[in-house]
Amino acid sequence: MNKKRCNTLLPLVQLLPAVAAAAAVLFALPRTVPVLAAVPERLAVVMEQPVEAASVEAEEEALPKLPCADGVYVGSSRGYGGAVRVQVTMENGSITEVEILDASHETKQFLRRAKRLLTTVVDAQSWEVDAVSEATYTSRGILGAVQNALTGEVVNNPLPPQPEPAAPLVVEEFTAPSTYLDGIYTAEAIGYEGKITVQVTVAEDKITDITVLSAEDEEEYLSRAKRVIPAILEGQSPNVDAVSGATYSSSGILNAVKLALAKAAVAPAEEADPEQATSEEVVEEAAPSEAAEPEETPVTAPTVEVVQPEEKSAVPAWFKEVWQQLFPAETPDDSEPEPASSAEVLPASETALPPEETETEPETEGAAE
Repeated sequence: MNKKRCNTLLPLVQLLPAVAAAAAVLFALPRTVPVLAAVPERLAVVMEQPVEAASVEAEEEALPKLPCADGVYVGSSRGYGGAVRVQVTMENGSITEVEILDASHETKQFLRRAKRLLTTVVDAQSWEVDAVSEATYTSRGILGAVQNALTGEVVNNPLPPQPEPAAPLVVEEFTAPSTYLDGIYTAEAIGYEGKITVQVTVAEDKITDITVLSAEDEEEYLSRAKRVIPAILEGQSPNVDAVSGATYSSSGILNAVKLALAKAAVAPAEEADPEQATSEEVVEEAAPSEAAEPEETPVTAPTVEVVQPEEKSAVPAWFKEVWQQLFPAETPDDSEPEPASSAEVLPASETALPPEETETEPETEGAAE
C-alpha cells in the first residue's frame, strides 16, 4: 500500500525542481529587464569598435607624410591679386598653426572668407583640402603657400581671368612750367575700369597735396596705384614711373595730376615784367581807338571859273548911226560892265565851299536907257 502511494506522489516530487526554478525566475525577472535591454547596445558597441579602428587607420594612411622636423616654415604662392605668404608651425610632426604673413594684394572680402582654411589645414593636417567657394583663387594661394612651406615645391596656381580695360593705355605728355599759381585744381583721367578724379593743391609754387576724390577701379589695384603720389610730391613732378601690377590705375592718377597741374601753370606772357605788361596793355588799348578814327581828307579850295557870256548889243544899229550923227563924240553905253574876277568873287580870307555847293548864277543882260 505504501508502495502505491509513493508511486502516486513520484510525479509531484519530480515537478518540484521545475516549480522552484519557475519561482526563482519570476522573483528575479524584474531585476533582469534592464540588463536585457542593454544587451543590444553592448553588442552594437562591440561591432562598431573594429570599424572605427579601421577607419582611423585608413585616414592615417591617407594623410600625407610630413617630412618636416619641428619648427617654423614660410612659403608663398600666387593668389588672385599677387603672392600670398604664410607661416606654418610644426610640433611633434604635426601642423599646429598656420598664419598669413602677407596677402596685401588680395581683395579683403575674399581674403576674409579664405581664412577659414587656416583651421581646416590644421584639422586635416594637409593642404589637400577643398577651396572656399567664392574665394577660389585666394584659397588656392593659401593652400599653395602651405605646400610650398612644407615641401619646398613651387606651386603655380592658374591666373584669374583678367577684365578688359575701359580704354587703351595713354600717357599724357607733361613739361613742368617755371611757375605755378597757388590754388586747388581738379582733373580726371581714364584708369582701368573708368574715370579717376584727383585734387591737386599748389602753395608757394610747390605741389603740397594730392588726393584721389573718386575712382571706378577696384580698391585692390587703386591702393597699389596710389604709391605714385608720394613719388610725385617728393620729386615735385608727375613724370614718374607707373606701379607694376596696377599700370592702368597708376597711369590714370598720373595723367589726372598732369592735367590738373596744366591748369596751375603760368603762361610765359604772364611771367613778363608787370610794368612792361602794363605799358603793352595801354598801347593795345590805344591802338584800336586810333585805328577807329577815319583819316581826315584835306579840303582843297575849289576853282571857280566865271564864264563870260557873249556880248550882245542892246541898241539897234540904226540907232547908233543916228546917235553918232547927232553926237559924234559920244557913243551909247550898249555893253554890260565887265564881270568881277574870280579873286573878287572868292576872297582869299574866306574858306572855299565844296564844288557841289558852289553855283554859278547866270548873268542877266542889262538894258540901256
